[in-house]
Amino acid sequence: MFGSAFLLIEISLKSFSPSIIAFSRVFLAAIILLFYSLVKKYSFVFIRNNFILLFVLGLSGTSIPFFLISWAQQTINSSETGILIGFMPIFTVLGSHFYFKYEKLNIQTFFGFMLGFLGLFILLLNNDNSISMHNNFLAKFAVILGAFFYALNALLVKKIIGVHVIPLSASVMLFSSFQLFVLLFLNNDFYNINFNFYLDSIISLLIMSVFSTALATVIYYKIIHDYGPSFLSLVNYPIPIFAFFIGVVFLKESANILSIISLFFIIASIYLSQKKDISKGLEKN
Repeated sequence: MFGSAFLLIEISLKSFSPSIIAFSRVFLAAIILLFYSLVKKYSFVFIRNNFILLFVLGLSGTSIPFFLISWAQQTINSSETGILIGFMPIFTVLGSHFYFKYEKLNIQTFFGFMLGFLGLFILLLNNDNSISMHNNFLAKFAVILGAFFYALNALLVKKIIGVHVIPLSASVMLFSSFQLFVLLFLNNDFYNINFNFYLDSIISLLIMSVFSTALATVIYYKIIHDYGPSFLSLVNYPIPIFAFFIGVVFLKESANILSIISLFFIIASIYLSQKKDISKGLEKN
């Protein structure tokens, strides 16, 4: 569900702007999750005591990364985006050690982190001749920044205790919807909508809203609730591989030797930084 989002964003960009895509997928996800929460009669009293934190979770988990990634994919393809999102678990490990003190950083994790940056450096050099180096770099940096905010979200949500994941997800989506609604007005996107919509773009946006946003967010927070942010980062382990190959197969995106080498280095870096958590997770299961 996470890995297919980049393919769906690529198709949605044929009809919609980055801010419209970000707002629409979050708003539709919010409606779905809120309706389900009301049917199941979940309590929302936790919002009052966690208002600021929920606002920040909306920014870091959806509003900022969704917009940045949609904006970046106007310039770079979905397979490269998927590779760059692979930095989320590396940022999670660093944040967990240096700021949140959830776990300690060891030499293996540090080596994995450096290996990941080697993969990043190779990918930054892998520039499409039809795109200026400046625009290419800014787009890739935007995705990396989005990965950073995903990691921040995973670390912060751990601070909300004793809340069911579905109303929690619905609340975060509602906060994010408001934030992205404001962005639409700031960008004047409401007044510049192109009504020449493609059917595949509309279908992609709907699928992305239901599966890659609403359902994926619930699973995302459920994993954090049960196993913590470090184990959550394992969810991101197959995302770069899946996003890379789905872009090549379905969108016929080019796959040269540099992109494959960078994918290998980033996957290897995630494996090294998470090796201890993989064994712990298997033992726990």
